[in-house]
Amino acid sequence: MIFFSKQKKLVLLFHRVTPVRDKMWDPMDPGLFEETLQYVQNKFHVIPLNELLFDAPKTGSKPLASITFDDGYKDFITYSIPLLEKFSLPASMFVVTDCIEKNIPTWTYIVDHIFEHTKKLHLDNFSFSYLSAEFRQTKWHDATERISYGKRFKQHLKWISSDARNAIIECLLFNFNDVESPSGMMMSWDDIKQLNTAGFDVGSHSVTHPTLATVKNNAELNYELEYSAKKIKERTNIESSVFSYPGGSYDERVKVFTKEAGYKAGLAVNRQLYSPLKNDLFEIPRIELYNEVWYKTKLRINGTISFIEKIIRR
Repeated sequence: MIFFSKQKKLVLLFHRVTPVRDKMWDPMDPGLFEETLQYVQNKFHVIPLNELLFDAPKTGSKPLASITFDDGYKDFITYSIPLLEKFSLPASMFVVTDCIEKNIPTWTYIVDHIFEHTKKLHLDNFSFSYLSAEFRQTKWHDATERISYGKRFKQHLKWISSDARNAIIECLLFNFNDVESPSGMMMSWDDIKQLNTAGFDVGSHSVTHPTLATVKNNAELNYELEYSAKKIKERTNIESSVFSYPGGSYDERVKVFTKEAGYKAGLAVNRQLYSPLKNDLFEIPRIELYNEVWYKTKLRINGTISFIEKIIRR
């Protein structure tokens, strides 16, 4: 077990909590989420994220922690809020404004959804010269092969230009036209206002959920940062002071643009504990939790896995 110093703080990242299983991107089961919250409440002093980041350090026997969610899925209301309220724990939700505005999931979810639910075993006219040989093989023997391809391909799509990614996704949607678009999965603006009234902080997670380090056009990068905060303010009157980088993607340029857009901090992933003495406010590390066995979740929370990974990388 890794022992926390007074300087180190824990920032947890969740996405979806629901009993509905998903072969492509499995949400955390509510039972595991409840066990996690109980453990976190016992071991940490959980405070709102803004307080953890910007207020004077608290004194006490327990290390500090904050809970964050990304994207804005509606199951946050159904499954997460009741459990957070059961343990009287605060949390912050970072939303993708286009997803809220148009009631569509993130592009990453859409890619997962169509690869899982299509009945087709091949792609037609899928000739993108910049794809590696691995992803030009677009015929599969069965659904298992197709889903395996889809999982790898989604990760690849995160690191190509947004124009190329959009063209590929359009082609995927044309090919897999036997799959209905997922709807009703995202919170509405009214939902966002209500959860904020209930004491949950709200922040920006971009307009369209791009991997920001791959966005080379300055105007596009600025749009993702500035317009998302503007839309949240316009729709809910909530000021978004902290930005959550989609996919944890950032670089020095993204950090500069985030600061210039008026944010006071940027959330990464990095799977490490947050040390105010070492970490830049525009690359706050968070530890993401998954739907996995409890002992592994516990090792992530305690920083043990990130510590081991750090040793291995040396």
